[in-house]
Amino acid sequence: MKTLLLSCILTALLGCESFTLERRSFANCIPPSATIGATITRLQADLFLQNPSADIRSVSWDFGDSRALPQTGVRTAYSYDKAGTYLIKATLTNSCSQTALATRSITVNN
Repeated sequence: MKTLLLSCILTALLGCESFTLERRSFANCIPPSATIGATITRLQADLFLQNPSADIRSVSWDFGDSRALPQTGVRTAYSYDKAGTYLIKATLTNSCSQTALATRSITVNN
């Protein structure tokens, strides 16, 4: 009751000013998702996202050999030093900074 009375007194003394609220749009955040596609030619791996969700802003790749600096982009190519089986990881980020991890094991040969 005291708050209402104080509000009425302040309104009577100071008056009211009109204002408008600005309409803002917020992203419709769908969690990022995709699978990793690969085309292997000897020691070369061409990697890409398959069936990506609509809202993927960035992709960071890890090629599983502890040698390379991470690369970004929905498509990438990588050359391995030696034959073997490697676990590929792609960190997907959407416009709301939500992340998801896609993984795939690949085998490259000489």
